[in-house]
Amino acid sequence: MSDYLNELEAFWDEFSEEYEAIQQESTFPIAEDLRDFLLEERLLPCQTFLDLAGGTGRYLTAVQQYVEKYDLVDISEEMLKLAEAKVRGNVQLIKQEQETFLRQNKHSYDITFSAMNPALQTKEEFLDFCQASKDWCLILRVVKDEDQLFSSYEEKNPDLLLNQRYKGFLAELDIPYHTKKFSYTKSEKVSREFFQEYFADDFPPAKLAEIIESTFDDTRQKSNQQFLDFELIYFQLPKAYNENGF
Repeated sequence: MSDYLNELEAFWDEFSEEYEAIQQESTFPIAEDLRDFLLEERLLPCQTFLDLAGGTGRYLTAVQQYVEKYDLVDISEEMLKLAEAKVRGNVQLIKQEQETFLRQNKHSYDITFSAMNPALQTKEEFLDFCQASKDWCLILRVVKDEDQLFSSYEEKNPDLLLNQRYKGFLAELDIPYHTKKFSYTKSEKVSREFFQEYFADDFPPAKLAEIIESTFDDTRQKSNQQFLDFELIYFQLPKAYNENGF
């Protein structure tokens, strides 16, 4: 692998335990809600399912029982070790860099799926992902992540717009697609002290004091509601693409 890929693998290896802890602490049942939707739409059960950049297997637990052959691919060995504890049935954990894997496995899966994939950015990467499927492609991303207290003072994450980019690729290819949104809210108490510490390095002291005063008034803590939207893009590849490629 190149130096870049070695560094990427090392980053995800080091981050794997923290990443898994974040997934376990999440109160949003996106994996179960996604599974239920795919069952309703009769995309599941299926024979072959690719979970690309599947990490520690957030969707593995919910989906694997409805798949005869489930392949989870990730560049990080440490991520896959954590996913291994969730394996039940015919699941293969594959440690491989995404580009190489996809180009070796054209038209191999009934469903190709990827959630929050940081390596699905360009049109070329998108096409490689599509060509791994012989039927359905599913892409899941967060498209809205806002809250009442913090979002006004933070930069917007550009990855929230990636689904719009994918829709543009599909329009260029003249491939029809469907979308499904999964929306969640959560409320928690945030203290004045936590808010101040969170933004301590982002604003000069005088400006931060002004923000805190306008946010909290005379209270020591405030309720903060979070709004999170996942959007699934799902589309079926026309037979002409399966036979002739893009």
